[in-house]
Amino acid sequence: WDQVVFVLPAFEVRTGTRVPGTKAELLQLLGTGDARPFYGTLCPRCQAPTDYGRWWALPLAPHLRVAYEVPWRDPWEPFYVGPAHSVPPFDERFLQYGFNRISQACELHVAGFRFVVLDGAFVVHRGFKEAGGFHGGREAELGRNRQLFRRFRDALRQRYPRSPRRC
Repeated sequence: WDQVVFVLPAFEVRTGTRVPGTKAELLQLLGTGDARPFYGTLCPRCQAPTDYGRWWALPLAPHLRVAYEVPWRDPWEPFYVGPAHSVPPFDERFLQYGFNRISQACELHVAGFRFVVLDGAFVVHRGFKEAGGFHGGREAELGRNRQLFRRFRDALRQRYPRSPRRC
């Protein structure tokens, strides 16, 4: 388990909607349109490997459990829990917006970590992420971090020379 991270499916709930406390409550909100996958309209690919359809279809369980394993794919930015002693540290050069979560997920992948999705646990962002809802400097931050991410990926090849994995 030292090289496993536990993925928490991520959702957004409409502003003013009570944050669900259980998967059953979340499924009700999804049914009414008051919840949706995180970044579901802005970047569906960024959360797609979580395989929400598979997660929704799982029968409700009374306890937290590992549901299934998924391979990392670019540009997945999973929210996860992992072992502090073996997860590569977050690269603090990624400031503000863009490529921060994906850089760490990419390194986890290259370092040989496996991604397993938990059932019975999830994270929620209050408010729907919408185009135009970001601060004015977002595009400049994104551009700087995009360039940094390219250098970061090159450095991963040197840091993990025996890894067959790339991102």
